[in-house]
Amino acid sequence: MQRPESYAIPHPQRHLIELILRKLLASSSLAIAGTLETMKTRLEMLRDRSIEDESELAEQLIDEEEIEADLLDEILESEPAEEDSSKTESAINHKQLEEEISLLAHLIEWARNIGTDTKTRSLLIALEVGFQQMAAMGAQRKALIFTESRRTQMYLARFLEANGYAGQIVQFSGVNNSPQTTAIYEAWLADNQDTGRTTGSRVIDIRMALIEHFRDSASIMIATEAAAEGVNIQFCSLVINYDLPWNPQRVEQRIGRCHRYGQHYDVVVINFLNERNHADRRVLELLTEKFNLFSGVFGASDEVLGSIESGVDFEKRILMIYQECRTPDQIEAAFKQLQQEMDERIQKRMQDTRRMLLENFDEDVHERLRMQLRDAKARLDRFGKRFWTLTQFMLHDRAQFDDQTLTFDLIQPPIAIAAGRYHLISKASPQAEKLQISEPVTQYNTNIRFFFVPPVASAGRVCDRPGENAGNTFF
Repeated sequence: MQRPESYAIPHPQRHLIELILRKLLASSSLAIAGTLETMKTRLEMLRDRSIEDESELAEQLIDEEEIEADLLDEILESEPAEEDSSKTESAINHKQLEEEISLLAHLIEWARNIGTDTKTRSLLIALEVGFQQMAAMGAQRKALIFTESRRTQMYLARFLEANGYAGQIVQFSGVNNSPQTTAIYEAWLADNQDTGRTTGSRVIDIRMALIEHFRDSASIMIATEAAAEGVNIQFCSLVINYDLPWNPQRVEQRIGRCHRYGQHYDVVVINFLNERNHADRRVLELLTEKFNLFSGVFGASDEVLGSIESGVDFEKRILMIYQECRTPDQIEAAFKQLQQEMDERIQKRMQDTRRMLLENFDEDVHERLRMQLRDAKARLDRFGKRFWTLTQFMLHDRAQFDDQTLTFDLIQPPIAIAAGRYHLISKASPQAEKLQISEPVTQYNTNIRFFFVPPVASAGRVCDRPGENAGNTFF
């Protein structure tokens, strides 16, 4: 990576491939070994003239590893490829090419012989500490582990299965095509074929199947960046960044999978970094101190993150430091300069935003916003009343209703759930305040969804599987 010219790293895609290699070097030895193998195979094909000079190597590496694919695509689009005619097929230096192939073979063997490294063994300690914290809080024994490499994901799954967590692991990626995920998906389809919950799209349904398997059966989910957006995992309170992104917006998205509305407990975040790498330490300091990502206050980092024009630009600056700085003093000076630029940019953006608000929002606007808020609350209250009336109509011959307490005793359940007392979620219910439902799980009759919970349900535990005792069931 320090060589100015290399057949292994095509010049038009140099920046992108360097970014991929840096991330994999920090992920696992098996991840970098697999990527080097791909690079070596490409050079052998170039030597044997099976391919024409430059191939789409960066895109191939992205597909193999799922390293923030959409972010890397953004980088690729923002940097048009440069024409490099110095290495056409007729101008290939075969001596240099053979030397690079030999070097890659040596590096691959070196990486694969490392075996179980200290980072992997530290994961067992992190899980033990994290689960102890979960038990102390009363939270479920669940951990969401993020990695930036699909190879690292599979490696960690095998390692944890062999070290005390057999049968407790589920993997989540952009492809979700392993035998384990396929089995989970097929079982979920069989259980939900008559519930109306299936969409007919494998991509959508398998994501739901894996999340529910994690919630109901597994203790650990190992995920690539594919799980950083669009999934709700508020039943889990432990996030482990096995590979810590440089992009603060990515870190925020990861934590936001668990640290969201419906979460009952403080979310514990464990970050992995190489303590002997000064640049790694400074990256964590920036994420912690400048972006407030681990302050423990929901939304505390919104204002700061909102002032950053592009997380991609930030990653580029970090990569430049890793590539060009070789001593702690050089690293420190580069990060100080970056931090100063960030401070100036963040403060200016915040001041501009505040000034725009003050200039454009007069008292009349504030009063209109307050009126809209009151109107919204009134509409929600009317919706609740209509919902209660609808429930009385649907269950009039199966339950006894109490309008004062918004409770009903279900005598003849219409579906496979337990009889007992149920309470409409409302401010009138002190118990309901401890229970928050993220989604309906069962439908009855004309696709009417019920959101009732029993007042005797234990705090922090909501079961959405029909057929359990009334103390833990809603429908």
